[in-house]
Amino acid sequence: MTEPDDRAERALRDALGAHANEPHFEPLRLNVAAKPPRRLPRWVPAAAALVLVAVVGIPLMLQSAGSGAPTAGVPADAQAERAPRSTAAGYDLPTATPGWRWESHRVLSYQVPTSWGYGWAPASDWCAGGQQTRYGAIVDVALGDRPVRMILCPRAIPVDQLPMFVTVRAADATDRGWDLPSGWSITSKAMSGYVLDVVHPDREARVADEIVASVRPIGEVDPNGCPATAGSPVRSEVVRPDRVSLCQYDLAKTRQLVASKVLVGDTAQPVFEALTAAPKGVGPDDPSCQAVGRTDVIVRLWKGSTATDVGVRYSGCQGNGVPGLDGARKLTKAVCQAVMVPPITFTTGHGQAGRLCAPDPTPSASPSR
Repeated sequence: MTEPDDRAERALRDALGAHANEPHFEPLRLNVAAKPPRRLPRWVPAAAALVLVAVVGIPLMLQSAGSGAPTAGVPADAQAERAPRSTAAGYDLPTATPGWRWESHRVLSYQVPTSWGYGWAPASDWCAGGQQTRYGAIVDVALGDRPVRMILCPRAIPVDQLPMFVTVRAADATDRGWDLPSGWSITSKAMSGYVLDVVHPDREARVADEIVASVRPIGEVDPNGCPATAGSPVRSEVVRPDRVSLCQYDLAKTRQLVASKVLVGDTAQPVFEALTAAPKGVGPDDPSCQAVGRTDVIVRLWKGSTATDVGVRYSGCQGNGVPGLDGARKLTKAVCQAVMVPPITFTTGHGQAGRLCAPDPTPSASPSR
């Protein structure tokens, strides 16, 4: 590296250090973690990032990578993480090992300890975070294209910026933009065109091995009661559920399941109440644009072994709302808050619908609910 390059890198590092704790570095309730590269990561076109900039109000780009990224995770709610014990559409739903819970992403399901939280695993901008993760291990909630700050970080990531985490990536996505420190390893398993990676300190190799050993194809319904691909909710009467499955789908990937969560008993009721309290109608929509949303959510309201599906559409310019109840209903802030429960996360949105569902900007490193 030339002397001018060295000076530029030092100046950039000094500037990042001076501003790392400013509030605008924390755009999401899930804290965005650090990132790494000496070489620039791969970027999608800037136009795609404008949605996030407009809704969240920070300078981000979308990085096409296999892993996701915040370091400060959200603590898991063990009571709300148990897999359903009944059947859905004739499929037996496996229960998790005691002290563990099921997670799903793309075509794979796997188990993690119930003590694990949620967050974005470190990406190429790891040095912008300026904060350590508050939780010892996290499930990566980032999709393949994730927001990263437009900065350049060293490839050598410090141990205090690296949580133990599990992520599912496409088999051809390999470079995270940083290098593992000494005493850390990656335990992996490839299946169905995807790879599950557990990034862990060597002393946690046994836990990593158990996670990898639990990996299974989703099949038609995942262990949390979510179909592998989203259907279309139909108008139906609903009754108060005894549990709720939250199912998030990637609209760009043939409506492929990207995250699921099951809420049981009292934890399921706020979802039902928010949905049924939403006013009749559609939207809010933005007729000035035509962009198609990136993700949406199907809420499965379970009563015994019968599920009623309700849609929550929030990410496109048009077609937003809550279809599938006793007639269409409008999207509300209460609905967004009820269904955006990690690992279900807001990615992009447009206009009023985006503002309803986008997490409030926060200067805190530990937002959770």
